[in-house]
Amino acid sequence: SLCGSVRLVPRHLRGGPPQCPAMKAVARKDASKAKKVLKKLPRGTRVNRGTLRSALLSNLKKDGGRTDIRIRDATKLASKSSEETPIEERAGFPVKLTKGGVHPRDWKTANGVKIHVDYSRAAWLPDEWGQGVKQTQPTSRSTGGGGGILTCYVAPDGKSFFHKETSQLYAGKKFTMEDGWNGQVRLAKLQAKQGLRLARKQGSSGGLDKDEALFKLLTPAERRSLPPKDAFHVCIVSARRATKLEGVRDIFTVESQFQESGVVPTWYVDEDSLKDYRALGLTAVVGGKLCEARNRSLRDARAKGKICVQCSDDISSWEYRDGPNAAERSDDAMNAAHNAARRLIVLPIAAARFIVAKMRSCSEPRPKLGGVYMLGSCARTFGGESFARHHFILGDFFVAEPDSTVKFDPNMKLKEDYDFTCSHIATYGSVMRCNRMTLNVKHYSNCGGAVSTRDKKGEEERRNIAILQAKWPRMFRANPKRKNEVILSWKVGPCAEADDDAESTARAKKGGAKPTAPTKVKKLATKRAAPARRPLGLPLGAAVRRGPKAAKAPYIAARLEQVQGKIVRDIVEKPPSYTRDGKSLVYQVKDLKYDVAQGYLELGGNRR
Repeated sequence: SLCGSVRLVPRHLRGGPPQCPAMKAVARKDASKAKKVLKKLPRGTRVNRGTLRSALLSNLKKDGGRTDIRIRDATKLASKSSEETPIEERAGFPVKLTKGGVHPRDWKTANGVKIHVDYSRAAWLPDEWGQGVKQTQPTSRSTGGGGGILTCYVAPDGKSFFHKETSQLYAGKKFTMEDGWNGQVRLAKLQAKQGLRLARKQGSSGGLDKDEALFKLLTPAERRSLPPKDAFHVCIVSARRATKLEGVRDIFTVESQFQESGVVPTWYVDEDSLKDYRALGLTAVVGGKLCEARNRSLRDARAKGKICVQCSDDISSWEYRDGPNAAERSDDAMNAAHNAARRLIVLPIAAARFIVAKMRSCSEPRPKLGGVYMLGSCARTFGGESFARHHFILGDFFVAEPDSTVKFDPNMKLKEDYDFTCSHIATYGSVMRCNRMTLNVKHYSNCGGAVSTRDKKGEEERRNIAILQAKWPRMFRANPKRKNEVILSWKVGPCAEADDDAESTARAKKGGAKPTAPTKVKKLATKRAAPARRPLGLPLGAAVRRGPKAAKAPYIAARLEQVQGKIVRDIVEKPPSYTRDGKSLVYQVKDLKYDVAQGYLELGGNRR
């Protein structure tokens, strides 16, 4: 949980010449001190997909009485939950029971050894087959250490096998991933539900915290603004992820967390994938492409008079850090404050209610859009404010009020959330970003979705960045640490508010940042406001029309057709695109100036 890429490693461990034994001893001591800051939970206490299976194996090894094998203790909670879970709710239970076959509660090996229904399932195992585990006894080949358990594949008639090859010989056919697809879908669904149930029981000891733990951080006025659970229309925007096992696991991880709060989300998907999503038992509708799906979900929420919650399909957890700011704005101090803060793992509906309560009880101008911090670690925010009003709102999870009229720009395939944020600030004066709330979410590597829109050369990223810079001049700058990424620095009065993931030009040194002298603000004389002009040298209200000269280049002639008859303001805020040498380009301010200078276009009188 370190901020950015900063590592708590002593300077003399960062390379250099070999160290003497005394120096190495000091290095080990310093490194151990640095590790203590992280306050990791003990191994085995974290809840994950394999927790219940590990507890099952641990219990079976203990019951077997063998002393020649290692037995890793499971927590009391995991052991109890593993024993109490019905065999019908374990993934090893057959997807379809064969009439006249042996019931899994009666599974035994040829030697009469009990076979217990497993929590896992092989990817190729057919629906009618099951998977179990059994205890083993020491043999002449036993070396001590591991072992003690064997995985069994059980046919409908109760015959058991230890290998895929022998199972196929008995069945008389080869088993494929297609044969095991339904079992893997069931495995993903069960693991998501069971993991969430176990995390809920574990609570603040490393599991899921109750909603009230988060709401206690609100003031009495903010608590009065808490909306009920049924005030939300939850929309999950997804595409082409329901036919991959990784995608199915992510889908059920998100779905189960909303259902845990009693809320059924609506999945906005591409038309070709609609049947696949509905086959998983999801409430799914056609959303179209990314921005089209986002806008449809906003319309549907507005029609119902509900708050729109938009969520990505690959979020595994929502986290909030509660604690005081760092004493100084240095990396070490902010890391220490972050790690010392109380960590809450909350459900997404609780997170949405918390953000809306903050939005509805804050000072004017009241925001209509709220969200979470954009990085996986919020350590850097422990040197600033807990809530930001003019900062980027991440598209992976946000809330929008039903009376908001702002829409996503359909011309954008990526970076659409940056534009959405700017439009909200420009329209309503502010947003509400919870800087201490973060997501555990995949980026760039997951299958389907926006990942299929990105290209290795980054051309699509750069195209969308060009749109942002044309629509919002001076508000974006290149991110020095991330290729093809930008930083929103919204200009509020004479100052710009930049996001904390950027390296400051006056970065705090180890001893802390020097206090800056207060800026004297001159009193402004009251004058009649001048006509609004951006620093473009062009009047925003001027009409664009054809000039006396004709363009010879086909691509210039094509782009002239798109801008003639429009207002300069419309071209700047919603620039059209055109094609040159097979590449899609955005019509920028410099293109407009060029076309006017060449005589291809003229600017007429102000129309508004």
